[in-house]
Amino acid sequence: MKLHFGGLRKKVLKNFIFIITLVVISFELLLSIFVTRYYYTSIQQLLISQGQYINAIYNSQTNENVNFNIKAQSIVENQNLSQNSKIAINIIDRNKNTVIDQYGFKIKQAMHYIDVQKALQNSSEIIPFTYAEDVTDEKVMSIAVPIKVNGIVEGAARFSVSLEYIDKEIFQMVAYLILVGILILLSSIGLSLKFADSIIGPLTELKIFSNMLSKGNYNIKMNKERISDDEIGDLARTFENMAQEIKKSEKLKDEFISSISHELRTPLTSINGWSETLRLDGISKEEQDLGLNIIQEEAQRLIKLVEELLDFSRLSSDRIKLNIEELNVENLVVSVVNQLRSMAVDKNIRLSFEFLNQNMKIIYADKNRLRQVLINLIQNSIKFTPEQGIIVVKVDQDDFSTKFSVKDTGVGIEEKNLSNVSKKFFQEDFHKSGSGLGLAISDEIVKLHGGSMKINSKKNVGTDITFSVRNDSRK
Repeated sequence: MKLHFGGLRKKVLKNFIFIITLVVISFELLLSIFVTRYYYTSIQQLLISQGQYINAIYNSQTNENVNFNIKAQSIVENQNLSQNSKIAINIIDRNKNTVIDQYGFKIKQAMHYIDVQKALQNSSEIIPFTYAEDVTDEKVMSIAVPIKVNGIVEGAARFSVSLEYIDKEIFQMVAYLILVGILILLSSIGLSLKFADSIIGPLTELKIFSNMLSKGNYNIKMNKERISDDEIGDLARTFENMAQEIKKSEKLKDEFISSISHELRTPLTSINGWSETLRLDGISKEEQDLGLNIIQEEAQRLIKLVEELLDFSRLSSDRIKLNIEELNVENLVVSVVNQLRSMAVDKNIRLSFEFLNQNMKIIYADKNRLRQVLINLIQNSIKFTPEQGIIVVKVDQDDFSTKFSVKDTGVGIEEKNLSNVSKKFFQEDFHKSGSGLGLAISDEIVKLHGGSMKINSKKNVGTDITFSVRNDSRK
């Protein structure tokens, strides 16, 4: 795979490397400070312990009768410096001149350092000082403690350590830390590349998949090897499911267009045909009445179809507003059943209603919309119920809601299609007339009333559609 460093990969690498670099540098700075303080503190403690040793051994009362020169010689000879050969010792007299050094040489060298001055002033504090040597400009750390004879300060013992080698060791340690940091950074870059690819790969696959969807290819499948089992994998599977749903919707849309085209063509053909027939000379009164009736019926059929399409459009864009008013449920049901009874009688179907609650109360709802739902459900039952069939409209009510049921002995619905019948454009049998929008529109109207619709059906047995609405839809 060819690497490129643009887009999301660049952002991931940039941010990841920045964070790792910041963490590594911060860690190395803290560790460098810790190492430096550790080394310097160790030297300070070592020098202080040497000064405390001098005070405890050579300035005690038991050595009052020993003169300064003997003490100085004893300090140089007996001071246990073998534990750290890098500690230098100088014995200094009251005139700040070096009497003897750690090698046993007697030299004349003035010591005007602040630690020496404090020791000759009989200071009880043992404080390390860091400064550069006058002659060599060497960076050293030193302490000085007084040497007393009969309680009087006769000189001082100065212990010093060169910090050059300490700084060298610290520098080596920091250099080692920097090297380790670089290795960590390089390793992090490699890991970040792998991490970026683990994100970019699935996203690239999603991009390809989306491009193919935009071109109408809904049969494309994703490369499972590039899709990880995480949130991106869930997104990819969602894309695939979406593609399948789009494919189903496209199929339904195509079938709907085919069906609606047929629905429009049939009445228009009848209207056009009878319009031409009515223009002929010598047409009888009976033929004229028949033609006008057919034209009127087909026109009503077209109007209903257009109204369904308009309702669907309004529902899809949330532009339907309910006109809530007082509604007598009994009057509504009786009116709708009586309106459709002639249609049922034409197919030799028995249409009846039943009120399970004999004390039906006035509710607040949109009268015209509920009428539309009932008419749609009953007309569907009439359309799909064979002769000698039965359709019963039952109504029940409690303190909170009113429930309507339209039950028939029609052809029923396949179990696999029950979840789709209330979806837009769906028709189980496209050879039957209709737009496939009736149940979808009815379901939306019921939801606007705060209710729900339930469909129970068994093939070749019948269908029972139940819906409920709140008694007060003003709330």
